[in-house]
Amino acid sequence: MQNSVRFLTHPPTLRGRSRERSRIARLLSGAAAGSGGSLVLSGAPGCGKSALLDAARGESAEHLHLEAAGVPTETTLAYAGLQQLLLPLLERTTMLSGEHGALLRQMLDTGRIADTERFPLSIAVHDLLHQVAQERPLTLTVDDAHLLDPSSLEVLTFVARRIRHNTALVLLCATCDGQSKPVLPSLPQLPVPPLSPDAVAQLVTDAAPIAPTDTVRAELVRAAHGNPRAALSLLGALSDTQLAGQEALPHPMPLGRDIIEDYVARIADLPDSTLQLLHLAATDPELPVDTLVLALDSGTDSVAALEPAEERGVVRVVDNKVEFCDPLLRDAVYQDAPLYRRRAAHAVLAETLGAWRDPARQAWHRAAAARGPDARIASDLAARSESMRSTYGYEASATALERAAELTPMSGTKSCRIATAAHHAWLAGQPHRAQHLLERQRHYSSTPLAPGITDLITGSMALRSDNAIDAYAMLRGAAESLAPKERHLALRALVRAAEAASLAGDVRRYTAAAERVTELCGVDDPPSVRLGTDYVRGSAALLQGNYASAVEPLRRAVNLAAHSADPTELIWSTICALQLGDEAQAHTLATRAVELARESGAVALIPQALEFLVYAEFWTERYPSAVGHCLTGLRLSRETGQSNSAAHLTAALSLLSAIQGDSETCRLRARTATEQAAQNCLGLPRALSTWGLAFLDLSRGEAAQAAYRLRALAHSGTGQSHSAIRVLTIPHFVEAAALNEESDSAAVALNEYARWATTTDSPGPLALLARCRALLASGESSREHFEEALRLHRTGGHDGIEYARTQLLYGTTLRRQRSPRQALDHLHCALEVFEHLDVRLLAARARTELRATGDAKHREAEETAGPSIPLTGQQRQIAELVAEGATNREIAAQLHISPRTVEHHLRNIFRLLQVRSRVELSRLILRGHPDG
Repeated sequence: MQNSVRFLTHPPTLRGRSRERSRIARLLSGAAAGSGGSLVLSGAPGCGKSALLDAARGESAEHLHLEAAGVPTETTLAYAGLQQLLLPLLERTTMLSGEHGALLRQMLDTGRIADTERFPLSIAVHDLLHQVAQERPLTLTVDDAHLLDPSSLEVLTFVARRIRHNTALVLLCATCDGQSKPVLPSLPQLPVPPLSPDAVAQLVTDAAPIAPTDTVRAELVRAAHGNPRAALSLLGALSDTQLAGQEALPHPMPLGRDIIEDYVARIADLPDSTLQLLHLAATDPELPVDTLVLALDSGTDSVAALEPAEERGVVRVVDNKVEFCDPLLRDAVYQDAPLYRRRAAHAVLAETLGAWRDPARQAWHRAAAARGPDARIASDLAARSESMRSTYGYEASATALERAAELTPMSGTKSCRIATAAHHAWLAGQPHRAQHLLERQRHYSSTPLAPGITDLITGSMALRSDNAIDAYAMLRGAAESLAPKERHLALRALVRAAEAASLAGDVRRYTAAAERVTELCGVDDPPSVRLGTDYVRGSAALLQGNYASAVEPLRRAVNLAAHSADPTELIWSTICALQLGDEAQAHTLATRAVELARESGAVALIPQALEFLVYAEFWTERYPSAVGHCLTGLRLSRETGQSNSAAHLTAALSLLSAIQGDSETCRLRARTATEQAAQNCLGLPRALSTWGLAFLDLSRGEAAQAAYRLRALAHSGTGQSHSAIRVLTIPHFVEAAALNEESDSAAVALNEYARWATTTDSPGPLALLARCRALLASGESSREHFEEALRLHRTGGHDGIEYARTQLLYGTTLRRQRSPRQALDHLHCALEVFEHLDVRLLAARARTELRATGDAKHREAEETAGPSIPLTGQQRQIAELVAEGATNREIAAQLHISPRTVEHHLRNIFRLLQVRSRVELSRLILRGHPDG
């Protein structure tokens, strides 16, 4: 059972208003010191003005407080607001002179005074308040001041203008913006803007009776448009099953009646023609203003009807379109209209658009105006859905197809349209809506192909959120069901099945899918189909160790991407480029995939593209960018219900933390990714996490532990490893094994890496191959290999971590070969790169090697600099957020870690910096970063 107030017994924490609270706090503290002032908070209904007034009262408990609030029914009652505010001071009116005191008591008793006495009354109120404020700081708070009667507003304005700097009096008012005339003119104004998405998300989390899924939270944040009261109203209308993601959310999300009424009240006094035009604009905000004007009942072609709304500040014309300054007003105007008026608006817009040659929008409006099933209207709308997708994105096409299905009388056609709508809804980042549509579609599955199509869509969704092996089975089944009549769809299902096998690290299943692809593909298939089949066949050969056979289909897939505008196909081509060792091309392809996914509204594809963009950035040594893209992808993957993408990106973050030398964060993220991987049999994230831990071991000089991890990775099975990661980690295994005096096992592993690197003929892999050979060689041969490795690093344009690690290993080798002077240049070069990239553990290793060479200059510089405090990157972030005033929960949400982990880090930070409180830490951070 739904209950819209079940979680509002305790008001949620005020979120995201630090700027406003700081301004109010300065005003209140000034009053406490004897210097008062006034401030008017202005903003949309429900934006949090009342909450700020409540917070102000709570933060000034030592003040005397007088309160008033505007009431619509009392707006015409003279002095009703002033009476509400001053009644608690009725007995104090005896403090005033006889004439002023009597006049004030008359106003409080009757609300009536002569017009000639308005000025004396203002003087009386001013004197009373100032005398009370001399005894104790006085704060007046007036909520909904725009609803106060004009007489009261006149007196309050008079008093506020005369608050002297030596008076402990504060006037705080809250008023809705967009009024026909200024409410409290010439007083200091503080606009209260919409909350940030993060702040709304925190507010929803605080208030929800059960923890909503990330997807549901994201939908609430989007529908609220930064308005906290709207967010709470939307939240209160949802059931527990909807919050848990077990039941679809309404689409679109309906606003609460109180929000609608408050918003509509802002424009209720506008002329009828203006209101009619606003309703048409709310019905379709994408139409040009001239088209809206033509649709007016008056038939006028003048845009003058819009002028009152523009003067009020509720709309503006941008690029010849009517843009509501507050999106919630647009939603409220549309939802406030009864159904018959909405249908009428759609009908008149459809008729008007007929002459303007916009068939897609005309089809939508005709469908929205339809009163029941209509095969002709439904067919027209479905035919136009692709045009709507290309122009407005997948959410628009999903809505169009869902409406077309509602108007379709034939069950077979209805089933197909619902299934396509589900697919588009999922791509739009609305998995719960997609799942609900698929459940509806099963009731109309009357064609032989319907189950296969449903399984293809469901399996594609499961690939990103459920057990990888189960997703593989569903997609293979879909392929066999579709193969007899829809060969291209069957091939698409097989490519998805291969992806599921790859995610699990299951070479056997991947090979089986690739073999079936070979059976079904044809030489005359279109480029988009050939790209997918080449991707699978080349990857299968690579996973089997048949590198020579893999190169040709992988390169074909990369070349075919030049003509593709499909983000999914570009992601496949990115993977092919990575497997060929062409990191620069992979970066270009992945960047295009991200851009196209954003432009097309394919929100679900963005985190998938970011997964492989991060790989490309890792190999092209763009580490800060990789971290940023990981965090963005992690947020989007959670919001779109793609837990497997979240596991993959978390694992990537563990590897990036290892590179940065942040041991605690690396281990935490590796553990999180491993736990997620174990739930859904995900070998790829687990292998990536293991790599991160092994890299951390190497950076700490723990070669034996690194060799053990990577050896175990090479012998792990499905759900625990991945063949591509195993090959990519061989250079690090060779390094660890060589340092651990296991040259034989290192040489065996290197043979496989050599076959891949020489096949790709890419400078990056070849540089690492030369470095490995240097580590396994001795004397002059070792030096030659190191020199070759450095030449290849430079040829490929790589001058980051791996280049610096080669310099470090070369310098270490030269020192051990008793060539310290030659070693110095390489070690200094390595240290310079490590310090530039803030790679702390490796920088410490480089310094240790420099000290071992007897580098007096380096030792003197260290002594001059003095000791440094080794905060990790994660600890520095937490310390800086604490200094900004963030709570542990806010820090945890921003850094995608748990509040308990934040507490753990804070204890270590306090110990390292020798501080005892958050206040001391903030002061230390504000004086300058303490980590040197």
